Amino acid sequence: MGRLRPQIRARIRWKILGPYLVLALALAGLSTYLVTRVVAGSLEVRFANQLAESARTAGDNVVRRERDHLEVIRAVSFTEGIERAVARHDPAATERIVLPIAANSATDAVYILDRSGAVLYAARLVDPDLLTYEAIPEDVATQATAAVSATALTGQGDGRGDKFASVVQTSGGPLLVTAGPIYDGTTVAGVVVVTSPLRALLTSIKQQSFADVTFYDSYGGLLLSTFVLDADNQVQDSPAVAATVAGSGLRDTQLLSGRDYQFMYVPMYVRGNPIGTLSVALPTSFVTSAGETTRTQMATLFGIATLIVLVIGLFLARVITAPLGRLVRAADAVSAGDLTVRSGVRSGDEIGALATTFDAMTERLQSQHLGTIRALVSAVDARDPYTRGHSVRVGHLSVELGDGFGLSEGQLQHLQVGGYLHDIGKIGVRDAVLLKPGALTPEERRVIEEHPRVGLEILESVFLPPEVLAVVGQHHERLNGTGYPFALSADELTVFPRIAAVADVYDALTTDRPYRAGLSINAALKILFREAESGLLD
Repeated sequence: MGRLRPQIRARIRWKILGPYLVLALALAGLSTYLVTRVVAGSLEVRFANQLAESARTAGDNVVRRERDHLEVIRAVSFTEGIERAVARHDPAATERIVLPIAANSATDAVYILDRSGAVLYAARLVDPDLLTYEAIPEDVATQATAAVSATALTGQGDGRGDKFASVVQTSGGPLLVTAGPIYDGTTVAGVVVVTSPLRALLTSIKQQSFADVTFYDSYGGLLLSTFVLDADNQVQDSPAVAATVAGSGLRDTQLLSGRDYQFMYVPMYVRGNPIGTLSVALPTSFVTSAGETTRTQMATLFGIATLIVLVIGLFLARVITAPLGRLVRAADAVSAGDLTVRSGVRSGDEIGALATTFDAMTERLQSQHLGTIRALVSAVDARDPYTRGHSVRVGHLSVELGDGFGLSEGQLQHLQVGGYLHDIGKIGVRDAVLLKPGALTPEERRVIEEHPRVGLEILESVFLPPEVLAVVGQHHERLNGTGYPFALSADELTVFPRIAAVADVYDALTTDRPYRAGLSINAALKILFREAESGLLD
């Protein structure tokens, strides 16, 4: 055995250290590769890629917003009844059709024009959370729709269909405007116009692209910018802006607020047509900060990798030591008196062998424990030929009842042992009283009724669970408080003495006694039910 212990320690040590060693080697190789790849990469290329990605994100946002407009236009123009409402020039009917569609898409503003180009219905979103809309003044609505109404009313649209899109400058700022006809058969009955303020779109693009964004009109004039600049320091009209209509990805550098920015210009397209130009700008200090970011990323990477290795190691250690924990918990339970507990550990290593030995030992201990108790109570029962085997039967009956209630194995063992020992106090009752064939005197009955208390005194020096002692001391208590020896009532009695009381009475009724023959099962059950209805038994 002395030679086995070092081997056991070595095997468990390798179970824990082996995976750590493999993970450490893998981490070293991966870290070397990543550091070489990241550090060797060109920060200038990364800067250019970031600028290009920001430009792509910005352009995609414009196209996506225009597609959202088209979905609303199609939903309105294809809704049954819209052409009749427009033809009748009925604003109320038009609102009932249009407003739910606009609210469902959280559309910024929607306008319905009749065939003459007059505004029939116009509403804009004022509370995005509550989807609340308000009417748009007629002069504002006319200003927003004038540039597209004439084209949309012809039903010709642009080269991609009968829809039309543009950027319109209004007193409230530039708008992205999309329009489409409402048909009554083959005739244009009116126009649906959907708009979004470019300022809101600009803010959204900056949040997604992480770059400053500027919108220019088709002539290169400045429309909007996320730069906050004074009159002496503003975004310049670069020559590249106008040229961007014919090409994409042109770049230049400008000094703004004491910082160098690199700009990339891309055309804004909707429905395949250029409607202006946008630029994205990043400070050239981004290249410097990228180096810092790289170092931070590597530190984070190594930290995360180390944490992962630690977590995996802890997990493996827990997996390896879990059987030991189960074995310890089983030993604690057995030490507390629950001999039914088994570790349940099944493995091919030394822990499994130890657990198997422990379970076998516990099983033998339980068998010997119950056998010793049965022998003891059989000796007690043997004093009276009429009660021979009574305690063992009460133990078995109690287990069957407890099993029917779904009690655990440990609880069933407490019931069994309690049933075996419930009359152990009769050792203290002299034969003249215990074996008396006739009626007992009041004094003799008092002696008999003390046997549960005597049983507790006998078992006082024996380490037994409280559930077992409750059966021994309380199996003659009754729910209404008329039992003995403690006159306990229902709220003071646990399930264990309640079950044992039923089993005790049943066995007493169905076995022969000096003063009567044993009753049939049905007769005994009738008495039990009657006592239960009287509040005596559970």
